[in-house]
Amino acid sequence: MARNIVYIQANEKIAASFRETFAERGVELSVAKSAGEALEIMGQQEVGLLLVDINIPDMRLSKLVEICSRDYPAVVLNVCVDVYNSLLVTKLVNRHAIHKIFVAPWDIREMVEEIEESLDAAEISREQVLHEKKILKENEQLQNTLESLKSALKKQQFSYGKIRSVTDLFFEHMAEFAGDEDKETERTQLRRIFDTYLRMQTADADPSDHFEETLRSDFDKLTQGRPNFTLSEAGVSMPEGVSKVTAVNIRFAIRMIVYKTVCCAGSGSGSAYDFSVSSEQGVGDDAVFIVTVKGNTQKKSPFLEQTLLNILHLLADPAEISEGDNETVYRLTIIPGARSDQA
Repeated sequence: MARNIVYIQANEKIAASFRETFAERGVELSVAKSAGEALEIMGQQEVGLLLVDINIPDMRLSKLVEICSRDYPAVVLNVCVDVYNSLLVTKLVNRHAIHKIFVAPWDIREMVEEIEESLDAAEISREQVLHEKKILKENEQLQNTLESLKSALKKQQFSYGKIRSVTDLFFEHMAEFAGDEDKETERTQLRRIFDTYLRMQTADADPSDHFEETLRSDFDKLTQGRPNFTLSEAGVSMPEGVSKVTAVNIRFAIRMIVYKTVCCAGSGSGSAYDFSVSSEQGVGDDAVFIVTVKGNTQKKSPFLEQTLLNILHLLADPAEISEGDNETVYRLTIIPGARSDQA
């Protein structure tokens, strides 16, 4: 910190003697003839101490102290008075938090020693102010983060309920469509799939950093014990600016596509299914994820396919499904930075 002083003194002779004495000690002293001029200097450079003659020509001392406390809290104030007055001194110390008071006649050499002590106090005050500002900034950042999370959760609470009502129909029909003997176990397992959606959004690591690895891990878990399912390509990555919520939405959408294919897959010899996931630039900053499923899906269910499309529409905007010979293509569009606001 610069060891410099601003001295409000209209008498040029007195000001010059102070300036010379401080210069010998390596302390820079700027002289201002009024409080307004002093504040102007303080706004242009870092100041450690403000030395004030009690007879300020353009402003009451209390007003000057108020401005300094608000705009320059690290600056230490010293005051020079012409005549000792115990009530005045008490008021200056208690009410205005003046660090030192000098009473005429002044011995400049002795004053320099005292003022240098005040400069040391100014350094401590500056460090304290910087620390408090850091804490306030960190607290503000924390509050902003909490508000952002609260806002996201409010949106998610509604969209989760909306998605859950559709996924319950989807899982119910999948359990029936799969033809398992223990359908209730199947329903419970499928509903547990949706419950992982909330956990992925709140507890899991952000999947956007290693999205390809995340997709391959998901695929291995979903198709465990089914050698006729392969993932030949997952050459995708999340673009910059995608929120965790949006990344998880796309991840969950791809999981739903795999679940649906597994349930509807034919079990005869020669039935094999190959998945590939790629991405491309959409309109503007939009990103498009393309999931291609190649294979002979022997079971068909218009209800199941429409319900899946409804779910995908809640997770991506828009979502499209096109079918060809032994191939189904899903196109999922996301907007980087957008949160789940389909509610």
